[in-house]
Amino acid sequence: MSRSACAIDKDVVPASFKGVGFWCTDADIEGGRRGAEGEFPFGENTAYADLGRKIRVFHLTAVFREDNHVGDASALFMACESTGPGLLVHPTRGTHMVACRSVKVSDKLEEAAGETTAELEFVEANIGFGGLAGSIFGILSSGLFAESQTTFLSEYTPILVPHPWIVNVVDKAQGLIAVTSISASHSLTADSASSEWREILHMNEVANDDGLAISAKIVNKVMVDGFNIISANVQDPGEKFTKFRRLANASSSSSKLPAGPAADSEEAVLSRHRVLSAIGMAESALGRKYKTIDENQEAMNIVLAVLDDEARLAFAQCFNALFLEIKKYATEFSKMMNDLSYRLPGQVLVNFSGGVHPLVASYVIYKDSKRHRELEERNIIDANGRFGPIVSGISPT
Repeated sequence: MSRSACAIDKDVVPASFKGVGFWCTDADIEGGRRGAEGEFPFGENTAYADLGRKIRVFHLTAVFREDNHVGDASALFMACESTGPGLLVHPTRGTHMVACRSVKVSDKLEEAAGETTAELEFVEANIGFGGLAGSIFGILSSGLFAESQTTFLSEYTPILVPHPWIVNVVDKAQGLIAVTSISASHSLTADSASSEWREILHMNEVANDDGLAISAKIVNKVMVDGFNIISANVQDPGEKFTKFRRLANASSSSSKLPAGPAADSEEAVLSRHRVLSAIGMAESALGRKYKTIDENQEAMNIVLAVLDDEARLAFAQCFNALFLEIKKYATEFSKMMNDLSYRLPGQVLVNFSGGVHPLVASYVIYKDSKRHRELEERNIIDANGRFGPIVSGISPT
């Protein structure tokens, strides 16, 4: 039985987990509310206290009927045992970020040419800032963060840079630390922890002391502290995204110093700062609420642009481990962002071939003139109270 002519019939539908595809015969979802129930002796009244939503549980039955069914089932088994949550493409209920609670694989060797089934149980894992909020060392970013740190510690060596270029290298590091310190301090309040204020003071000290800024470990520590303060204290994901984007722009240049320790050291600190910014932007993007797919994709593309530039530079400098971690991070981030966009409406553009009143445009697009306020928020109104020829709106659902 070949792969192209396998015994997959209409009684199964496709699904996948962490990119490993399988065919599904049964699927159900379990949820509800948690609560404390009260029943009293000899009483007619009862009590109930709502304790919040239960975690959703997905039960799936997978079947493999192809000639290499054992190998395909093993790939799914390994995906279920791999570290961290992953993207589940549910056969009937869209995409979800889940963790595999259990998997049971059964090989039915006597049936036809052989068949393997798997009983799967997943629980939702909302790491798009349930699990990552407040820290840039979350599940998604751990590999990239660690490899970027290793590369920085090995490449940032100002002590080996001759004069006068050592001044340029140290100034660049101190400038990035100062920018990060300012942004981090603006995220704190009078009620913030004293330890965070001490970290800000330490950042300022390094930004003004050339001797401290020569140390790769010290520079790395204060930069990480600054990014972590922003991530932990800025609550609005949109504001947080903007802060991290500005920090990414602060390190968007490349070194113009002579090749060797001077250029390598300056590129190392620029790269480390950009990677931390990209991680912060990615986590912020995952935490934002989007009105349309276009807004979601725009935020995703901004982050991917930074990551793609870093991947290109890592590849050119033969930092293979860093290159692979960046590509892996970018792939996982793209999956999560696409998952968020799954239920978002798209954007619609209507050309009215001339000025049009908001009420008319609203009726044409939504069949409801009362929704003209939504269009007025998205389009420019001229002095005559009309939109231009092309009106932008959200696709009707």
